[in-house]
Amino acid sequence: MSAAYWLLALVLASVASAGGGLYVGHADGVAEATAKNDAKTVGQLTNLISSHQGLIDAAAQVSRGMRQALAKRQSADAKSTQEFKDGLTPTAGDRAGCLFPADSMRQLAQAHARAAEAAASGIHVALPSANPTADRP
Repeated sequence: MSAAYWLLALVLASVASAGGGLYVGHADGVAEATAKNDAKTVGQLTNLISSHQGLIDAAAQVSRGMRQALAKRQSADAKSTQEFKDGLTPTAGDRAGCLFPADSMRQLAQAHARAAEAAASGIHVALPSANPTADRP
């Protein structure tokens, strides 16, 4: 074999090796760019999930507060209902003739005023006292 043959084989091998190197280098570059882009996307999604978790926690806290306020409201309503029942029981016979004791009517008017105030202000404010003497100056 002649030297020209070996030289041609060497040149062809060099060109093939360079082409392979370019191909592998390009593939590695594409993979690296994809990895960087994926890492950036994962970071953005992690931030988004974290911010949503904060919103979920805030909503849960508000929900707990509303449940507590509603429980207080229900307790106050049950107490005032029981007070009316207790106050009206001794005079149950008189009501057949539509006679109500003045104290019951005064309590009813005060309860009406408290209910109107609670309805106008919402459930998150402190509930007014169910005791009619506590509201007097």
